Amino acid sequence: MAYTHQDSPPGAIAPTTLSPLELPAGVTSRFVDTSPHSLVFHILESLPKEDSPAGPRPQLILLIHGFPEIAYSFRKVLPLLAAQGYHAVAFDQRGYGRTFSRKPLEAASFRPLNLIKDTVTLVQVLGYTTVSCIVGHDFGAVTASLCALSRPDMFRRLVLMSHPTKGPPQLPLSTSPSYGQPSASPPPPVDMEKALSELPRPRKHYKWYYCTSPANAEMTFPAGPALHTFLRGYFHLKSADWDGNTPHPLEGWTADELQKMPRYYIMDLADTMRQAVERDMAEENPKAVSSRSARWLPDNELAVYVEEYGRTTFRGGLNWYKVQTQPDVASDVEAWSGAKISIPTLFVAGKRDWGTYQEPGAIEAMESGKSVKEGMYMGTVLIEDAGHWVNQEQPEKCVEEILKIVNLSYG
Repeated sequence: MAYTHQDSPPGAIAPTTLSPLELPAGVTSRFVDTSPHSLVFHILESLPKEDSPAGPRPQLILLIHGFPEIAYSFRKVLPLLAAQGYHAVAFDQRGYGRTFSRKPLEAASFRPLNLIKDTVTLVQVLGYTTVSCIVGHDFGAVTASLCALSRPDMFRRLVLMSHPTKGPPQLPLSTSPSYGQPSASPPPPVDMEKALSELPRPRKHYKWYYCTSPANAEMTFPAGPALHTFLRGYFHLKSADWDGNTPHPLEGWTADELQKMPRYYIMDLADTMRQAVERDMAEENPKAVSSRSARWLPDNELAVYVEEYGRTTFRGGLNWYKVQTQPDVASDVEAWSGAKISIPTLFVAGKRDWGTYQEPGAIEAMESGKSVKEGMYMGTVLIEDAGHWVNQEQPEKCVEEILKIVNLSYG
Protein backbone atom coordinates (compact mmCIF):
# COMPACT_ATOMS: atom_id res chain seq x y z
CA MET A 1 0.00 0.00 0.00
CA ALA A 2 1.33 3.42 -0.90
CA TYR A 3 1.64 6.12 1.70
CA THR A 4 -0.47 8.93 0.32
CA HIS A 5 -2.60 11.58 1.91
CA GLN A 6 -5.87 9.88 0.98
CA ASP A 7 -6.93 10.22 4.62
CA SER A 8 -5.83 13.86 4.82
CA PRO A 9 -8.31 16.72 5.04
CA PRO A 10 -9.26 18.22 1.66
CA GLY A 11 -7.01 20.99 0.44
CA ALA A 12 -3.75 19.72 2.02
CA ILE A 13 -0.87 21.86 0.77
CA ALA A 14 2.82 21.31 0.11
CA PRO A 15 4.96 21.52 3.28
CA THR A 16 7.29 24.13 1.75
CA THR A 17 4.38 26.56 1.42
CA LEU A 18 3.24 26.28 5.05
CA SER A 19 3.75 29.09 7.52
CA PRO A 20 6.91 28.63 9.62
CA LEU A 21 6.52 27.00 13.01
CA GLU A 22 6.72 29.25 16.05
CA LEU A 23 10.01 28.18 17.60
CA PRO A 24 11.97 29.11 20.73
CA ALA A 25 14.80 31.61 20.44
CA GLY A 26 17.89 30.04 18.93
CA VAL A 27 16.00 27.37 16.96
CA THR A 28 15.48 27.69 13.20
CA SER A 29 13.89 25.46 10.58
CA ARG A 30 14.67 24.69 6.96
CA PHE A 31 14.26 22.06 4.27
CA VAL A 32 17.17 19.85 3.19
CA ASP A 33 16.91 18.28 -0.26
CA THR A 34 18.74 14.94 -0.37
CA SER A 35 18.42 14.30 -4.12
CA PRO A 36 18.89 11.78 -5.66
CA HIS A 37 17.54 10.30 -2.41
CA SER A 38 13.79 10.87 -2.63
CA LEU A 39 13.27 12.70 0.66
CA VAL A 40 13.30 16.41 1.37
CA PHE A 41 13.84 16.64 5.12
CA HIS A 42 12.36 19.28 7.35
CA ILE A 43 14.90 19.98 10.10
CA LEU A 44 15.10 22.11 13.21
CA GLU A 45 18.57 23.20 14.23
CA SER A 46 20.53 25.30 16.68
CA LEU A 47 24.07 26.52 16.06
CA PRO A 48 26.56 27.82 18.62
CA LYS A 49 27.42 31.49 18.58
CA GLU A 50 30.61 31.93 16.62
CA ASP A 51 33.38 33.76 18.44
CA SER A 52 35.42 33.74 15.25
CA PRO A 53 34.38 33.19 11.62
CA ALA A 54 37.52 31.10 11.19
CA GLY A 55 36.81 28.85 14.17
CA PRO A 56 36.54 25.07 13.82
CA ARG A 57 33.27 23.61 12.62
CA PRO A 58 31.10 22.46 15.56
CA GLN A 59 30.46 18.77 16.11
CA LEU A 60 27.04 17.44 15.13
CA ILE A 61 24.50 15.99 17.56
CA LEU A 62 21.54 14.41 15.77
CA LEU A 63 18.18 13.96 17.51
CA ILE A 64 15.41 11.65 16.26
CA HIS A 65 11.79 11.88 17.44
CA GLY A 66 9.27 9.16 18.17
CA PHE A 67 5.49 8.65 17.77
CA PRO A 68 3.25 10.61 17.77
CA GLU A 69 5.82 13.37 17.65
CA ILE A 70 7.95 15.37 15.21
CA ALA A 71 11.29 17.19 15.34
CA TYR A 72 9.47 19.88 17.36
CA SER A 73 9.65 17.57 20.39
CA PHE A 74 13.35 18.54 20.74
CA ARG A 75 12.68 22.30 20.62
CA LYS A 76 13.87 22.74 24.23
CA VAL A 77 16.92 20.48 23.88
CA LEU A 78 18.40 22.00 20.71
CA PRO A 79 19.39 25.46 22.02
CA LEU A 80 20.81 23.97 25.23
CA LEU A 81 23.16 21.76 23.20
CA ALA A 82 24.13 24.68 20.93
CA ALA A 83 24.98 26.74 24.02
CA GLN A 84 27.62 24.11 24.77
CA GLY A 85 29.18 24.47 21.33
CA TYR A 86 27.38 21.81 19.29
CA HIS A 87 25.47 21.91 16.03
CA ALA A 88 22.21 20.31 17.15
CA VAL A 89 19.79 19.00 14.51
CA ALA A 90 16.41 17.30 14.82
CA PHE A 91 14.49 16.15 11.76
CA ASP A 92 11.00 15.00 10.87
CA GLN A 93 11.40 11.34 9.98
CA ARG A 94 10.08 9.59 6.89
CA GLY A 95 6.29 9.94 6.82
CA TYR A 96 6.18 12.57 9.57
CA GLY A 97 5.55 16.29 9.78
CA ARG A 98 6.94 18.44 6.99
CA THR A 99 9.44 15.98 5.56
CA PHE A 100 8.17 14.84 2.18
CA SER A 101 9.09 12.52 -0.66
CA ARG A 102 9.40 13.26 -4.37
CA LYS A 103 7.80 9.89 -5.09
CA PRO A 104 5.02 7.93 -3.35
CA LEU A 105 6.08 6.29 -0.12
CA GLU A 106 5.05 2.65 -0.19
CA ALA A 107 4.30 1.15 3.22
CA ALA A 108 7.26 -1.20 2.71
CA SER A 109 9.55 1.83 2.27
CA PHE A 110 9.49 2.19 6.06
CA ARG A 111 11.69 -0.91 6.29
CA PRO A 112 14.67 -0.77 8.68
CA LEU A 113 17.32 -0.40 5.96
CA ASN A 114 15.62 2.73 4.64
CA LEU A 115 15.58 4.30 8.10
CA ILE A 116 19.35 3.87 8.23
CA LYS A 117 19.79 5.23 4.70
CA ASP A 118 17.61 8.25 5.50
CA THR A 119 19.76 9.16 8.48
CA VAL A 120 23.14 8.54 6.81
CA THR A 121 22.06 10.53 3.77
CA LEU A 122 20.93 13.50 5.85
CA VAL A 123 24.21 13.52 7.80
CA GLN A 124 26.23 13.63 4.61
CA VAL A 125 24.07 16.28 2.94
CA LEU A 126 24.56 18.41 6.05
CA GLY A 127 28.29 18.15 5.29
CA TYR A 128 29.38 15.75 8.02
CA THR A 129 31.11 12.38 7.96
CA THR A 130 30.73 11.72 11.69
CA VAL A 131 28.10 12.42 14.33
CA SER A 132 29.30 13.12 17.85
CA CYS A 133 26.12 11.63 19.31
CA ILE A 134 22.88 10.24 17.89
CA VAL A 135 19.89 10.54 20.22
CA GLY A 136 16.65 8.68 19.63
CA HIS A 137 13.43 9.00 21.60
CA ASP A 138 10.65 6.37 21.51
CA PHE A 139 10.46 4.98 17.95
CA GLY A 140 13.35 7.30 17.10
CA ALA A 141 15.43 5.09 19.39
CA VAL A 142 14.83 2.23 16.94
CA THR A 143 16.33 4.29 14.11
CA ALA A 144 19.18 5.46 16.33
CA SER A 145 20.08 1.96 17.52
CA LEU A 146 20.05 0.63 13.94
CA CYS A 147 22.37 3.45 12.87
CA ALA A 148 24.73 2.75 15.75
CA LEU A 149 24.71 -0.98 15.00
CA SER A 150 25.37 -0.58 11.28
CA ARG A 151 27.64 2.49 11.13
CA PRO A 152 29.77 2.76 14.27
CA ASP A 153 32.34 4.63 12.15
CA MET A 154 29.85 7.47 11.58
CA PHE A 155 27.89 7.52 14.83
CA ARG A 156 30.31 7.86 17.78
CA ARG A 157 27.92 7.90 20.76
CA LEU A 158 24.34 6.67 21.29
CA VAL A 159 21.62 7.86 23.67
CA LEU A 160 18.37 5.91 23.70
CA MET A 161 15.41 7.60 25.35
CA SER A 162 12.32 5.78 26.57
CA HIS A 163 12.88 2.74 24.32
CA PRO A 164 15.61 0.25 25.26
CA THR A 165 16.89 -2.25 22.69
CA LYS A 166 17.18 -6.02 22.86
CA GLY A 167 19.38 -5.92 19.78
CA PRO A 168 18.74 -7.67 16.45
CA PRO A 169 16.96 -11.04 16.48
CA GLN A 170 19.26 -13.98 16.97
CA LEU A 171 19.04 -16.55 14.20
CA PRO A 172 19.13 -20.16 15.50
CA LEU A 173 22.52 -21.85 15.63
CA SER A 174 22.61 -25.49 14.62
CA THR A 175 24.85 -28.11 13.05
CA SER A 176 24.37 -28.60 9.32
CA PRO A 177 22.28 -31.72 8.54
CA SER A 178 25.02 -32.76 6.09
CA TYR A 179 27.13 -33.68 9.12
CA GLY A 180 24.47 -36.04 10.40
CA GLN A 181 22.93 -33.68 12.95
CA PRO A 182 19.38 -32.38 12.60
CA SER A 183 18.83 -28.63 12.56
CA ALA A 184 17.11 -27.23 15.63
CA SER A 185 13.63 -25.84 15.04
CA PRO A 186 12.97 -22.47 16.68
CA PRO A 187 10.03 -22.35 19.09
CA PRO A 188 6.80 -21.05 17.56
CA PRO A 189 6.17 -17.34 18.21
CA VAL A 190 3.71 -16.39 20.92
CA ASP A 191 0.32 -15.40 19.52
CA MET A 192 -0.03 -12.42 21.83
CA GLU A 193 -3.13 -11.10 20.08
CA LYS A 194 -4.95 -14.34 20.89
CA ALA A 195 -3.59 -14.56 24.43
CA LEU A 196 -4.63 -11.01 25.32
CA SER A 197 -8.09 -11.46 23.78
CA GLU A 198 -8.69 -14.52 25.99
CA LEU A 199 -8.04 -12.72 29.28
CA PRO A 200 -11.04 -12.42 31.67
CA ARG A 201 -11.08 -8.76 30.64
CA PRO A 202 -10.31 -9.13 26.90
CA ARG A 203 -7.45 -6.89 25.81
CA LYS A 204 -5.21 -6.06 22.85
CA HIS A 205 -1.73 -4.60 22.45
CA TYR A 206 -1.56 -1.04 21.14
CA LYS A 207 0.98 -2.02 18.45
CA TRP A 208 -1.48 -4.49 16.96
CA TYR A 209 -4.20 -1.84 17.05
CA TYR A 210 -1.90 0.61 15.23
CA CYS A 211 -1.56 -1.97 12.44
CA THR A 212 -5.29 -2.18 11.77
CA SER A 213 -6.83 -0.41 8.78
CA PRO A 214 -9.24 1.81 10.78
CA ALA A 215 -6.62 3.07 13.25
CA ASN A 216 -5.50 6.10 11.24
CA ALA A 217 -8.97 7.54 10.67
CA GLU A 218 -10.05 6.72 14.23
CA MET A 219 -7.07 8.60 15.66
CA THR A 220 -7.14 11.54 13.22
CA PHE A 221 -10.82 12.38 12.87
CA PRO A 222 -12.62 14.44 13.87
CA ALA A 223 -9.74 16.89 13.71
CA GLY A 224 -9.64 20.39 15.21
CA PRO A 225 -10.70 20.69 18.89
CA ALA A 226 -11.48 16.95 19.15
CA LEU A 227 -7.96 16.06 17.99
CA HIS A 228 -6.56 18.57 20.49
CA THR A 229 -8.55 16.86 23.27
CA PHE A 230 -7.30 13.42 22.24
CA LEU A 231 -3.65 14.45 22.03
CA ARG A 232 -3.86 16.37 25.30
CA GLY A 233 -5.10 13.22 26.97
CA TYR A 234 -2.52 10.98 25.26
CA PHE A 235 0.40 13.18 26.24
CA HIS A 236 -0.93 13.66 29.78
CA LEU A 237 -1.51 9.97 30.50
CA LYS A 238 2.01 9.00 29.42
CA SER A 239 3.65 11.79 31.42
CA ALA A 240 4.74 12.05 35.04
CA ASP A 241 1.63 14.18 35.64
CA TRP A 242 -0.69 11.16 35.60
CA ASP A 243 -0.90 9.44 38.97
CA GLY A 244 -1.78 6.15 37.26
CA ASN A 245 1.81 5.63 36.09
CA THR A 246 3.58 3.26 38.48
CA PRO A 247 6.01 1.44 36.14
CA HIS A 248 8.00 -1.61 37.19
CA PRO A 249 9.71 -4.54 35.45
CA LEU A 250 7.50 -7.28 34.03
CA GLU A 251 8.41 -10.92 34.52
CA GLY A 252 7.99 -11.94 30.90
CA TRP A 253 6.25 -11.61 27.54
CA THR A 254 2.94 -13.09 28.69
CA ALA A 255 -0.61 -11.80 28.60
CA ASP A 256 -0.87 -11.99 32.40
CA GLU A 257 2.15 -9.69 32.76
CA LEU A 258 1.36 -7.31 29.90
CA GLN A 259 -2.14 -6.61 31.23
CA LYS A 260 -0.51 -4.86 34.18
CA MET A 261 0.35 -1.92 31.91
CA PRO A 262 -2.02 1.05 31.40
CA ARG A 263 -4.72 1.17 28.73
CA TYR A 264 -2.58 3.27 26.40
CA TYR A 265 -0.37 0.17 26.00
CA ILE A 266 -2.76 -2.72 26.65
CA MET A 267 -6.16 -1.57 25.41
CA ASP A 268 -9.60 -3.02 26.04
CA LEU A 269 -10.36 -5.28 23.09
CA ALA A 270 -13.21 -3.24 21.59
CA ASP A 271 -11.68 0.21 22.12
CA THR A 272 -10.12 2.64 19.68
CA MET A 273 -7.13 4.55 21.02
CA ARG A 274 -9.31 7.64 21.44
CA GLN A 275 -11.72 5.61 23.56
CA ALA A 276 -8.88 4.17 25.63
CA VAL A 277 -7.65 7.68 26.38
CA GLU A 278 -11.17 8.95 27.11
CA ARG A 279 -11.71 6.24 29.74
CA ASP A 280 -8.81 7.40 31.88
CA MET A 281 -9.20 11.11 31.16
CA ALA A 282 -12.83 10.95 32.33
CA GLU A 283 -11.48 10.67 35.88
CA GLU A 284 -9.09 13.62 35.53
CA ASN A 285 -9.77 17.24 36.48
CA PRO A 286 -9.39 19.26 33.24
CA LYS A 287 -8.17 22.38 35.07
CA ALA A 288 -5.57 20.39 36.99
CA VAL A 289 -4.40 18.69 33.78
CA SER A 290 -4.06 22.04 32.03
CA SER A 291 -2.18 23.54 34.95
CA ARG A 292 0.30 20.66 35.24
CA SER A 293 0.80 20.36 31.48
CA ALA A 294 1.56 24.07 31.16
CA ARG A 295 4.96 23.34 32.69
CA TRP A 296 6.14 21.34 29.67
CA LEU A 297 3.44 21.29 26.96
CA PRO A 298 1.14 24.34 27.09
CA ASP A 299 -1.81 24.53 24.73
CA ASN A 300 -0.06 26.71 22.17
CA GLU A 301 2.73 24.12 21.83
CA LEU A 302 0.32 21.19 21.74
CA ALA A 303 -1.44 23.07 18.93
CA VAL A 304 1.62 22.47 16.73
CA TYR A 305 1.09 18.71 16.98
CA VAL A 306 -2.64 19.13 16.38
CA GLU A 307 -2.08 21.20 13.25
CA GLU A 308 0.62 18.90 11.85
CA TYR A 309 -1.27 15.64 12.41
CA GLY A 310 -4.52 17.22 11.32
CA ARG A 311 -2.77 17.97 8.04
CA THR A 312 -0.80 14.75 7.48
CA THR A 313 -2.91 12.26 9.52
CA PHE A 314 -1.09 9.56 11.51
CA ARG A 315 -0.62 7.33 8.45
CA GLY A 316 3.14 7.80 8.08
CA GLY A 317 3.90 6.94 11.68
CA LEU A 318 1.48 4.00 11.73
CA ASN A 319 3.24 2.52 8.70
CA TRP A 320 6.26 1.98 10.96
CA TYR A 321 4.20 -0.33 13.14
CA LYS A 322 2.82 -2.17 10.11
CA VAL A 323 6.35 -3.01 9.00
CA GLN A 324 6.81 -4.99 12.22
CA THR A 325 4.03 -7.35 11.16
CA GLN A 326 5.59 -8.06 7.74
CA PRO A 327 8.36 -10.62 8.38
CA ASP A 328 9.97 -10.19 4.94
CA VAL A 329 10.41 -6.47 5.58
CA ALA A 330 11.24 -6.52 9.29
CA SER A 331 13.83 -9.25 8.65
CA ASP A 332 16.26 -6.60 7.35
CA VAL A 333 17.74 -6.49 10.85
CA GLU A 334 18.66 -10.17 10.68
CA ALA A 335 21.68 -8.98 8.70
CA TRP A 336 23.14 -8.07 12.12
CA SER A 337 22.15 -11.27 13.90
CA GLY A 338 24.66 -11.89 16.64
CA ALA A 339 26.06 -8.35 16.47
CA LYS A 340 26.08 -5.90 19.36
CA ILE A 341 26.17 -2.13 19.53
CA SER A 342 29.85 -1.29 19.83
CA ILE A 343 29.85 2.43 20.67
CA PRO A 344 29.34 4.08 24.08
CA THR A 345 25.61 3.82 24.80
CA LEU A 346 23.36 5.38 27.43
CA PHE A 347 19.69 4.81 28.23
CA VAL A 348 17.66 7.73 29.58
CA ALA A 349 13.98 7.70 30.53
CA GLY A 350 11.53 9.23 32.92
CA LYS A 351 11.20 7.42 36.24
CA ARG A 352 7.44 7.24 35.61
CA ASP A 353 7.70 5.88 32.07
CA TRP A 354 6.24 2.45 31.31
CA GLY A 355 8.19 2.52 28.04
CA THR A 356 11.26 1.33 29.93
CA TYR A 357 9.55 -1.97 30.73
CA GLN A 358 7.01 -2.52 27.96
CA GLU A 359 9.30 -5.06 26.30
CA PRO A 360 10.41 -7.37 29.11
CA GLY A 361 14.13 -8.07 29.13
CA ALA A 362 15.23 -5.12 26.97
CA ILE A 363 16.86 -3.13 29.79
CA GLU A 364 18.52 -6.29 31.07
CA ALA A 365 19.85 -7.05 27.57
CA MET A 366 21.71 -3.73 27.50
CA GLU A 367 22.96 -3.96 31.07
CA SER A 368 24.17 -7.57 30.76
CA GLY A 369 26.07 -7.14 27.50
CA LYS A 370 23.60 -9.03 25.29
CA SER A 371 22.71 -6.09 23.04
CA VAL A 372 25.54 -3.64 23.81
CA LYS A 373 29.17 -4.74 23.74
CA GLU A 374 30.73 -5.21 27.16
CA GLY A 375 32.32 -2.01 28.41
CA MET A 376 30.26 0.15 26.03
CA TYR A 377 27.11 0.49 28.14
CA MET A 378 27.39 3.68 30.16
CA GLY A 379 24.32 3.11 32.31
CA THR A 380 20.58 3.43 32.85
CA VAL A 381 19.39 6.87 33.97
CA LEU A 382 15.81 7.27 35.22
CA ILE A 383 14.96 10.93 35.66
CA GLU A 384 12.69 12.15 38.45
CA ASP A 385 9.49 14.05 37.61
CA ALA A 386 9.38 12.72 34.05
CA GLY A 387 7.29 10.17 32.22
CA HIS A 388 7.50 9.02 28.62
CA TRP A 389 8.14 12.50 27.18
CA VAL A 390 11.39 12.94 29.10
CA ASN A 391 12.96 15.20 26.46
CA GLN A 392 10.06 17.63 26.86
CA GLU A 393 9.35 17.16 30.57
CA GLN A 394 12.98 17.48 31.73
CA PRO A 395 15.07 18.86 28.83
CA GLU A 396 17.85 20.28 31.01
CA LYS A 397 18.50 16.92 32.67
CA CYS A 398 18.45 15.17 29.29
CA VAL A 399 21.07 17.58 27.95
CA GLU A 400 23.19 16.99 31.03
CA GLU A 401 23.22 13.25 30.31
CA ILE A 402 23.89 13.72 26.59
CA LEU A 403 26.89 15.90 27.36
CA LYS A 404 28.22 13.32 29.83
CA ILE A 405 28.35 10.60 27.20
CA VAL A 406 29.68 12.92 24.51
CA ASN A 407 32.56 13.83 26.81
CA LEU A 408 32.63 10.38 28.49
CA SER A 409 32.70 12.18 31.83
CA TYR A 410 31.68 9.36 34.17
CA GLY A 411 32.94 8.37 37.58
